[in-house]
Amino acid sequence: MGDTGSSGAEKAMNMPASKRALVEINTKVMDDLKRLFSPGNDLQKFIDMEVPRLADPYAPSDTAALRKSVFLETSFGSGEIRYQVYGNENGRNSWNDTTSQFQDRPVRGPFWVKRMLDSGGREKLKLAIAKWFEKRG
Repeated sequence: MGDTGSSGAEKAMNMPASKRALVEINTKVMDDLKRLFSPGNDLQKFIDMEVPRLADPYAPSDTAALRKSVFLETSFGSGEIRYQVYGNENGRNSWNDTTSQFQDRPVRGPFWVKRMLDSGGREKLKLAIAKWFEKRG
């Protein structure tokens, strides 16, 4: 296929709204921390930035649009990670499409944040939070 001059991100952003969806992932992972810290604090910002970093190796990467969208859609510190996902003619999108052959599958593919958390990500996140506390004394 020849290059049309548009990046994958530009093509994705120009898709009709009916083919796009917004995926929100709640990162308020620990009830005790929710009580101690309010949204917008430094810890919640750290968690909101750490989750996409840990999930990045699991996210589909056929184009960079999905992986970049987290920085455009997320209000870091809100407790919600937001990715802009784009659907296909079957009503599936990169979040829930288990039939597509994503690049670097099976590591990269649908439900990337959930799969990251289920494959050691929770422990990595807890360790990162513990280190965050250590740095602050």
